[in-house]
Amino acid sequence: MAEGDHTPGELPAGHSHEGEAFNEGPRQVAFPITGTGDVVFPIQSTWPEAQAFFNQGVGQLHGFWYFEAERTFRHIAAHDPKCAMAYWGMAMANWENPKRAIEFIAKAMEHKDQANAVGIMWIEAQNRFHSSSEKDDVKKRRQLIRDLESIVHAYPNDIEVKAFLACRIWQFSRLGIPINSYESVDALLQQVLAKSPMHPAHHYRIHLWDEEKAARALDSAALLARTAPAIAHMWHMPGHIYSRLQRYDDSAWCQQASSRVDHRWMLEHRILPDQIHNYVHNQEWLIRNLQMLGNDTQALALSRGLLANPRHPILNAPDKAKSSVSFGRLRHLETLEQFELWDQAIADIATGDFDDGPADDNHLKPQRLLGIAYFERGEIDPLKNICESLTKKMDALKSEKGAAEDLARTKAKEEKKDRKATDQEVANAGKKWNESIRKRKELIAELDAHLAILEKREKISLDAIHRTKHVMAKLQLRIGKKEEALTLSQQSIDETPNQTLPLAARVALLHECGETAKAREAFTKLQSISATIDFNAPPFSRLSAIASEFGAPSDWRIKAITRDDVGPRPTLDSLGPLDWTPPPAPSFSLPDADGKTIALSDFKGKPVVVLFYLGHGCLHCIQQLNAFAPKRAAFLEAGIEMIAISSDPSSDLKESQKAYTKEGKFPFPILADPALTAFKTYRAYDDFENKPLHGTFLIDGNGRVLWQDIAAEPFSNPDFLIKESVRLLEKHHLR
Repeated sequence: MAEGDHTPGELPAGHSHEGEAFNEGPRQVAFPITGTGDVVFPIQSTWPEAQAFFNQGVGQLHGFWYFEAERTFRHIAAHDPKCAMAYWGMAMANWENPKRAIEFIAKAMEHKDQANAVGIMWIEAQNRFHSSSEKDDVKKRRQLIRDLESIVHAYPNDIEVKAFLACRIWQFSRLGIPINSYESVDALLQQVLAKSPMHPAHHYRIHLWDEEKAARALDSAALLARTAPAIAHMWHMPGHIYSRLQRYDDSAWCQQASSRVDHRWMLEHRILPDQIHNYVHNQEWLIRNLQMLGNDTQALALSRGLLANPRHPILNAPDKAKSSVSFGRLRHLETLEQFELWDQAIADIATGDFDDGPADDNHLKPQRLLGIAYFERGEIDPLKNICESLTKKMDALKSEKGAAEDLARTKAKEEKKDRKATDQEVANAGKKWNESIRKRKELIAELDAHLAILEKREKISLDAIHRTKHVMAKLQLRIGKKEEALTLSQQSIDETPNQTLPLAARVALLHECGETAKAREAFTKLQSISATIDFNAPPFSRLSAIASEFGAPSDWRIKAITRDDVGPRPTLDSLGPLDWTPPPAPSFSLPDADGKTIALSDFKGKPVVVLFYLGHGCLHCIQQLNAFAPKRAAFLEAGIEMIAISSDPSSDLKESQKAYTKEGKFPFPILADPALTAFKTYRAYDDFENKPLHGTFLIDGNGRVLWQDIAAEPFSNPDFLIKESVRLLEKHHLR
């Protein structure tokens, strides 16, 4: 809330009395969860149940389930506000978010005299790390490692500190402190596992050996999910090892299991996909594995799922890296290209799903695929049109850059700057255009090289084309360079072992070059990894005649054999749904200012936006209502109803009406929920501090929550919500 929107010293509605850091993160109670890890981390607390919850929270930290770990530690603090280790846990759950972590660890320091001796060492170590005035981050990280080692020395039987020490050593190896001995870190973890064989520290062994000697962690890969089956990331992590060992089927199984566990949790606890750490990473990796396995149908279904996920200005914005929308676009375009689905590529790009992100990243990539699709279909004119359009835009950017540089040059001359300073000013003025111009120049060159092949120009160079090696081999053969094609093809399968697409391309190329014996050998290798390939995809459907020539059956795929080193596995369906599923909206029946009862069931068959606001005394809530009210017609035009639910009693609803900046009543119903029943069932409520929160929800005609925002501040961007509501209703086939 902006300064001046409330009385000085008065806590703004919806804000935590604990501080700014507490306004973010989960604000609903935790509960005991079975399967978060075999963890024992003794603490002191006046609340009898604190120890069990603390062990749960530490297990969640080991599984990088940070959102839920923070919830668990907040739950302890709500029952025992002086439990220092609860605040330490919140800081640990935000170790990559220093702005919040420093506030949490400050609270822990306030109450550290309530912690046991080892707890005090933990708190002081984290406080030094987050509060240090040292500007050299590497030095700060080294100090934290030394502090953790001090705890190990003081408490040599404490396996939790050894597990976290190994974790930080690995994490900091990616941040400027290389690991000098992987064996020594593994030995540290083996001390943990010797005492607790099913400890979730198997997670850290996988990370440790992932990029070094992956086979060393096969035993941990087989065990990890069973150490903490409630945590989706622990199902995902073995996929790192299996991918590294080119066991893409096992990797895909693990990632699908992780996806299902995440989706079940989202459905049961009303959480948006992009709120969960590493969820999108798992999904996009699963898509990559499906590409390698030759299954375009499932890969495209998953990328469409990412594109269909609810978008949010903070959590899942079109310009946000590593979000559902950014990875969904990238993997979707990639799959269409790899599986040569040219007609579908043209159709999908025409939908506009790739148009609302950053111009360079999300416009040029679909334009590139569009150009390649026209090339592969042999259509010269559409490909020329794309090149001309890109050139026109590049020329416009160059003109803008030139104008900015001229202005800077003139200004420098007026200020009588020397040549060196002038040149620097000019370079700085044009700098922001350089990358956009470069990207367009490279793309024009790549598409023109394709055009040269279609036009059969006298001199053709493939140097500007950036496609996979097995595709480049095909292009080399197309321009008559057989030996170069065969060499590239061999390099492709050498560099991508156990991947179906390069091997399928190798079979076709060898056969076309008359290398029948080698083609047969390559086909036999392809069969051995063919269990999940999609016959309808062109890279495989074109092999039908070759397979018949080699005496293979019409369905020449070979069923996969489950390896004996993966451990017992449940059925995937038992873990949860494969796709994100909108949760059911809780019912409500509440009075308006005139005493008329309005229920959610009154909107059956109609989408409705529901605004939860904190009464007429919350100035930001009134601003929200005044922002949404003028958009009522636009929502109706989109087929969407609108209502607001207030924490005020019915008798005070007229005060909200008076606050409407235009004459007359708000153009949508306002309902009273003074008992906060609906607030609580929609989780627009801080259970820890017993206060309502701002909430905005889109509920479809089938009574499912497609979109939500619950926060200390109200969501006040109706234009975004109109656009997103229309998109979600279309994606979920409800329009």
